[in-house]
Amino acid sequence: MLINGGPINSAPINGASGAVAAPEPEYVVAGISYRWRLRVTVGGVDLSDQVLGVTDTDREGGAAGVGGLELYLPPGPVVPSDWVGRSVTLDFIWTTEGVTHEERRYTGQILAPSWDAANRILACELSDNLQQRVEALSVAEIDALTGGFWSADVFEPVEGRSRWDYALERMSTRTASLDCSPTGELRVSSWYAMATPHYVFGPGTTLDGSVSLQLPDLSRLTNHVVIEADYRYSRLRQKNESWSWVGGGFCGWYFPDNKELPTIEMIEDAVSSTGSQLLKDPSWDLLPPSDIDPCLTGQPWVNNFTDLLLGAQFRTGRRWVQSITERYTLTVEAPASIAQAGPVVARVGGAFEVESAQAETWGSTPFDSGLNGHTDSRDETRRQAFFAVLLRQALAQLVDAHRATRISLSLPTPMAAGIDLTHTLQLDDQGIAAQGRVTRVRDVYDHSGGTAITTLELAVMRGGGAVNDALVPPASVDEPQPPGISPTSLPTQLGGRSGVPEYDEDLPGFAGNYGSSDIADPIRYPRRFKLTVDEIPAEQRDELPVPIAATYSVAIPNDLLEL
Repeated sequence: MLINGGPINSAPINGASGAVAAPEPEYVVAGISYRWRLRVTVGGVDLSDQVLGVTDTDREGGAAGVGGLELYLPPGPVVPSDWVGRSVTLDFIWTTEGVTHEERRYTGQILAPSWDAANRILACELSDNLQQRVEALSVAEIDALTGGFWSADVFEPVEGRSRWDYALERMSTRTASLDCSPTGELRVSSWYAMATPHYVFGPGTTLDGSVSLQLPDLSRLTNHVVIEADYRYSRLRQKNESWSWVGGGFCGWYFPDNKELPTIEMIEDAVSSTGSQLLKDPSWDLLPPSDIDPCLTGQPWVNNFTDLLLGAQFRTGRRWVQSITERYTLTVEAPASIAQAGPVVARVGGAFEVESAQAETWGSTPFDSGLNGHTDSRDETRRQAFFAVLLRQALAQLVDAHRATRISLSLPTPMAAGIDLTHTLQLDDQGIAAQGRVTRVRDVYDHSGGTAITTLELAVMRGGGAVNDALVPPASVDEPQPPGISPTSLPTQLGGRSGVPEYDEDLPGFAGNYGSSDIADPIRYPRRFKLTVDEIPAEQRDELPVPIAATYSVAIPNDLLEL
């Protein structure tokens, strides 16, 4: 984004880029006589001789330039509606000290004609048609014209909507105005006055009694904008656990202590019962294949139990989705203004959510891999765009509030030659010394009275301060990934012999019985395999609010204002 031709954070916010030296101011001289006339063309035809009464134009920063003129139409048929939309140009021509000058003061169209049949006068309302001209632009053309920032999470989608509204949305993030030049070009002009004025009006240069000052009341002096915005996304969590169960060696199991063993299916069922999934590459220690003498005892082994396990090492995983809401409280303030007038607070809000197709099925889709930890379904590009808009809207609101001081002055139009909404003026006349940006130019040409008077309005910015913080949103808060996992050793409890303890149904691991008993009626355990997993903590399961706060200081220039 550029302001006055330079990046917003690379030069003083109200200064020039530094690449071009500021021009020397032009000192306006009073006490010179003028002869003037107005050239008026309508639809490309010079109708200057048919202009009656008063012709006026009014151009203001950020608004359509309007005006009015009256035309005498000679006898003959008149269709007033045919005049709607015809182009109009007003060129001011004046002669002083034998030299003739001319300047385009207005370019527009007839907006609404009205017909006075008795006097054959066509009164025309004029407009430079700013809104409709912008409406005719493409989105790319508006982007190039306005600059600024835009986010679909702050504004409505562009498609099928007013291009004028879209342009205003972009302009809401700029400390500048969109309007038309006197020659009809669309343009964007900064709100900031230059350090060196373009024009200087000294004593005696303004019409007597025409200089006035309008001061804003305190309620308009917004100096503290609080942005309260939520950024929501899903945190895709996976908790992996590692398990180890050892039932003993084959030879020890086969001969002296023959006992029941679990199967792979039993472990798979145990995993499923915890809401977990079995991860790939488990290690199953199955009973060995048939052998004529596996233990070197002279006894053969015939394996009729191919799914029984002597041991197992495996990993399991659980997946779930947690909703994360980053709750931002961002304050954009003008500290110097607050120190002087106290806080005048405005609040704005917003919210958006990153939708994730992966999050919709994360907890229900079978899986056999994945790291222990979490992944956030964020969209950093959207987050940056969202806060870029809100922060710069807050900046524009602050700056606009501090340029509400207005100074109005009137002078003969020849003395206002060349002055436009892009210029900075300095005034020292009729008890007021001030400097500010031109924000309004109004011309009144009285053809009967022979006067041509221009009224200029200056916006004087006052606030103070020296610090302009970069409007960069604070970073999201990352949750640390969990540490690595260690295997959990699962115990074994066996019944079916004398002296065994009572069966513990809560004990994880394998439960079964010895193959032979030393008593007639032993305590027998159910044959099962069990896993016990910890419940997911509420702070990892329930919606998690994450507060994030930041404060940005804004310096407001102190334009000259002395009474």
